Amino acid sequence: MDKQDCKYGASCYQKNPAHKEKYRHPTKETSPTKEPEPETSSKRRSDSPVDDPTADILEDIKRCKRPATPEKDDGNREEAEQGSEYYGITRQRYTLPEVPMDVGMMSDIYDPQIEFSKKEEYKELCADPVEFIRHKFLVAMPACFNSLWEFCTGKSQDKPGEVFEKLGLRLVGPFDVLAKKFTDAKMHEPGDYLRHWRFYYDPPEFQTVLVKKGSGVHYGYWRDQPEDASGLVALNDVNKGCEIKMIGENIFDAVIHFLEHEVATTPFNKAQIATTKKSLEEFAKQRDIPLKSNEKIKARGKNVVCKTFHKAGIVVPFDRKQELGYRELLESDASLKKILARFDKIDNAADKIEFTAAMTELQPIVTGAFIAVDECDFGTALELATDLFCHGTANLHDVMKPLFITAYSQLKRPQFIAIIKSHLEDRRKGIDLDLLTK
Repeated sequence: MDKQDCKYGASCYQKNPAHKEKYRHPTKETSPTKEPEPETSSKRRSDSPVDDPTADILEDIKRCKRPATPEKDDGNREEAEQGSEYYGITRQRYTLPEVPMDVGMMSDIYDPQIEFSKKEEYKELCADPVEFIRHKFLVAMPACFNSLWEFCTGKSQDKPGEVFEKLGLRLVGPFDVLAKKFTDAKMHEPGDYLRHWRFYYDPPEFQTVLVKKGSGVHYGYWRDQPEDASGLVALNDVNKGCEIKMIGENIFDAVIHFLEHEVATTPFNKAQIATTKKSLEEFAKQRDIPLKSNEKIKARGKNVVCKTFHKAGIVVPFDRKQELGYRELLESDASLKKILARFDKIDNAADKIEFTAAMTELQPIVTGAFIAVDECDFGTALELATDLFCHGTANLHDVMKPLFITAYSQLKRPQFIAIIKSHLEDRRKGIDLDLLTK
C-alpha cells in the first residue's frame, strides 16, 4: 500500500510508530520539490515543543523566576516603535517608576525629627533612674544601692554624690544617674554607657560603683547572672592586676571596707572617718542591713565550679552527680599561663608567623572548650574566655570573644554578651574612665 508523503519529510519530529506506518518520510535526496507549508506561530507552540523559543521562558515562569511586575504603563510613547512582541509572546508594556531627583534631600527633613525623637526619649529615661540604668547598663540595682543614696541625701541635699569625696571615695557609674549627671550630658552610643567606669580587668559580672580617687582601686557589684540582685560587692585594683576579692554582701560593706583599709588617714580627717563610719553603721542597723556578714559569700562559694585567674570564680548550673555543666580545661592554670605568655609581645597583625606558632599550643585548649559546649559543659568555655580576658593581652580579643558569646548564649546571659562586646571594642587602660568627661 502506497503511503502518503509526510509534509515535514525527513525533518519530521514525530516518534509515534502509527505515524511512521501511515506516512512516508523521504530523505532530502528523494523529497519532493514542493515547498512545505509555512508554519504559524500557533503551530510552533502546539506542535513543535522542541524548537519552541519560548519554552525556556515558560519553564522559568513555572519556576517563579520572573521578575517582580513593575508599575503598569498604559501610555508609553515608545510602544509603537519597539512593538509588543517579546520572544513570540504578546505582552503589555511596563515601565519602572521614576525616582524623584530630590529623594536624597528627604533626609534633611526627617533627620531632625529622628534626632528630636531620640532626645525626647533620652529625657524620659533621665526622669526615671531605674529605667535609665536598666536601659543603658542592662542590669537592675540591689536594694542597698538606693539605701546608700538615701544615706547620702540625708547628709547633703544639694550634692549627695559628693558626701565621701573629701575622704577620697567617689560614687560613680549608676550613682551618676541618681545624681542627674546624665540629664544635661550629650547622648552617646549604647556601647559607651556599658564602658562607663569599666576598668581594664572588669569582667561583665563586675559593675563599678565606687572608686578611690587617684588610684586603680574600685568597688563594684558582682553578679553571676544579669538579673542577680544579691548585692554582693567586690574589690579590684587595676594597677595590680586582674584579681577580684569578694568583700561584702551590700554596698555599705564596701564603704566601710574603704574607711578601714583604703582611706588615707591624716590628723585632719581622722575624726571625720570615725564619724562617717559610725553614721553608716547606725543607718544600716535602723534598716536591718547586715554588715560584714559572709553568709551569701559562703553560699556562692559552694556553687563556684572553678576559680579562674581573677580568683572570684564563676558560677554556672552544674550537676555534680552527673558531672554535667562544667569540665576542667585541658591544661592547668600554670600551664595555660605559660602558653599565654607567648602572646605578650606579639602583634597578631604584624607578627603573623609568631602569632600562628603561639596559637598551635593554645588552639587545642580552645577546641576542647568548644567540644565541652557541644556536650553541655558550658562553664568550660566561660572559664577559658575569662582566663584569656584576665591575662590581658589585647591580641587575644578575637580568640576570647567567640568563647564568651557561646558561653553566655548557652547560659542565657545575653546582657553580658553586650557588655563584653562593647568592652573589647574599646578596652581602655588607666583610671580615667568617666564617660561624662568625654
